[in-house]
Amino acid sequence: MRFKTIFTALLAALLVTSLAAPAAMAAPDFNENASAAQNPYIETDVTVSNFDRAEMEPGQYEDDSGEIATLPGSVDQSQDVDDIGSGTVNPYHFVATDVDFSDAAAFPHASENVSAVHNESKWTVDESGSAGSMTVSDSSTAPGVEALEVSTSSQTDTDTATASFSDVSITSDAEKRYLQAMLDVNALDSGATVELRAVDSDGDYVATTINTSASASDDDVIATGTGGGYVIQEQVGALTTQGSGDGTMAAIEEVEVVVMDGDATVRLSALNADKTSEWSLGDERVDTDDQDDFETETVRDVSEPGAVHIYNLDTMGSTFDNAEINGLEMPMRFAASDLASDEQEVNVTFQAAESYPSFENRMEAYYRLELPAAYDLSYANATLKQDVTVPSSRFQTAEIAEGASDTEFSEIDGWTDVLGSIGSQGDTVTLDDTIQPGQEIGYHATVLVTDDEKSELQQIGGAGQFASSSGGGLISMILSPFGALAGAAGALLARVRGLI
Repeated sequence: MRFKTIFTALLAALLVTSLAAPAAMAAPDFNENASAAQNPYIETDVTVSNFDRAEMEPGQYEDDSGEIATLPGSVDQSQDVDDIGSGTVNPYHFVATDVDFSDAAAFPHASENVSAVHNESKWTVDESGSAGSMTVSDSSTAPGVEALEVSTSSQTDTDTATASFSDVSITSDAEKRYLQAMLDVNALDSGATVELRAVDSDGDYVATTINTSASASDDDVIATGTGGGYVIQEQVGALTTQGSGDGTMAAIEEVEVVVMDGDATVRLSALNADKTSEWSLGDERVDTDDQDDFETETVRDVSEPGAVHIYNLDTMGSTFDNAEINGLEMPMRFAASDLASDEQEVNVTFQAAESYPSFENRMEAYYRLELPAAYDLSYANATLKQDVTVPSSRFQTAEIAEGASDTEFSEIDGWTDVLGSIGSQGDTVTLDDTIQPGQEIGYHATVLVTDDEKSELQQIGGAGQFASSSGGGLISMILSPFGALAGAAGALLARVRGLI
């Protein structure tokens, strides 16, 4: 009788406690790699308008309140050599002349208060060989990136104008120095030539060239047309010595920008002639030998306009440790597996699957996906996609709702049926290609799963985002950690009441 009394009290306590417990329990994550997982995602190219390398990590940005925030997604980086041309093998894209870094304007390094890039007044113009005119002025290549603009007008095919910077005197190891520049070519007549020169005091010089008739593969060619983001870095001793001196570059006493045979406009965001090392813009993964593996090349020269593509921002040289990158672009995925455990964003439950002898459970998955809106963020090519992980016949429901706001899943109106978009197992399908920043997208799928798949989805033995509403019977509850806790509470209550 005493055992029956104790067991009766324990059962009563368990029943009272279980009635007070919620039907489902939220938890922080789920096994997105499970065979039956439904893990829709928004795939898009994200551009961060100002990325501070000293303060931010990839996927971070400055929100509208001025605080550093983290995007609820991940950079899409492929490890497959077959994807080299897709932009995901080298996912970080930026234009070199849109990078603000301290060394860009530090030349000449021996003069702290003089900058060839920032002090346009230190340049002199010689128009004696031109019927047109030349100007040297302050400009920019991106917000916050100062640049020196050299421009000519009304020049013919016999004219030459020269801008000279003479606040430099390098008298040792001149041939070991690098003639370096980052520049945009904003205008270039078809017959015009622009030369960037390092000049010795006796009239000798070496030059790198902008010319529409040149070959971009030549080491001394900066560019062959207009565009942004050109980078040239050539060792003085490796360039052909020209001019009226002794044929040897014993010193560098001037840097010149010479425009000949037509008009051109160039903007230099970085200039240097006294360093003995190059700037490293980062490492790019390539496949040069068709052996189906990656080789790595360090990006130092850019002879075609446009963005640099690198596979990891950490491969950029130390010169850029504190750089600010204007317009850092990267492909990202905003997946259900990246969401927080808030029930407003995630609600996944399991019910018994009746009339389906091959499946014990019916999974109801609700997600709320969004591209955060902010002044410093922009998106391109945003699409809602899904990898089909089970045969389409196991989908009972697949639907989405644009503009779901913060409405509870059960109260969302205007669901759009996308069941017809679910393809064969193994396919990646597009469910919506009209995604807008700040717009919350509701997703709902009902999928038949087995007990084994349910266990895999729940990550038995660890935290899981899924909760079962089908229970497991009283004995299962007693054997669970929750049941043990409830049993202890019941025993304590019984003791207090004098039952034990």
